[in-house]
Amino acid sequence: MRATRLLPLALLAVFACVRPSDAAEPGCNRWDLEVTCTTNPPRVIVTDPFLATVTVRNTGDVALANVTVQLRGDLGAHVPTGQPAQPSLVIEKLEPGESKELSATFMSDSVGTTRVIGGARDALGWAAANCACTVDVIGLPAIQSEMTDKDLQGTEKGIFVVGESFTYVLEVQNDAGTTVTPDLKVVYTLPKELEFVSGTAGSGVTITGSGQTAETSQFALTPNQSMVLTITVKALAAPASNLVQTRASIQTTGGVEVAEETESTTVK
Repeated sequence: MRATRLLPLALLAVFACVRPSDAAEPGCNRWDLEVTCTTNPPRVIVTDPFLATVTVRNTGDVALANVTVQLRGDLGAHVPTGQPAQPSLVIEKLEPGESKELSATFMSDSVGTTRVIGGARDALGWAAANCACTVDVIGLPAIQSEMTDKDLQGTEKGIFVVGESFTYVLEVQNDAGTTVTPDLKVVYTLPKELEFVSGTAGSGVTITGSGQTAETSQFALTPNQSMVLTITVKALAAPASNLVQTRASIQTTGGVEVAEETESTTVK
């Protein structure tokens, strides 16, 4: 009788030592963040705005709570007047592998290399990361420009009739500048009596538009380099004075005008 009482206890001891096959193994959770920063454009004229973007990614294996992401100007970079000095974003929950972005506009009042620092930290302070992205700030380049109106054969004519197509030829040059220009574009504004037809340029630059507006793709000029841009337009009507004016605005990609050209044409 005594042996039969011990048997169930022995069996229970054996069963207690058997670990279920699906039981979780001991492990170590990781609280990790990865931060990267980019700027656009990477080269600007002094006081010209640029965009800084910080991307934060949860590279750990647990969700992070209340992750604060922040951008801060350094080496002369600052946000425009009226905006928060240190743009920030609070992410309530950031899952493993998930990414979020924060972007803000900055500028610099001095020539040289400036930078923006991006950082992120979770509420516990266990996961944190920082990085910096730089921008080359240059002085105002010596941009020279000239625009003329010509017929389709390339002859300067100056007088055209309704229904006729002709061209505006614009030459933009980094004349005696000491550095490469920032990324530039040309924005054309036509009077209502003219209509954009097409545009051509060199070095892979394209010109697109419709109606009374046209715009080039971005380009940059090294010292003493020039770019010739040609748009073809069609005369739709003659104004009362028989004189129309076309405007070409040479701008940075941030929208700051660095030069302009106008050309008056007689349309009868």
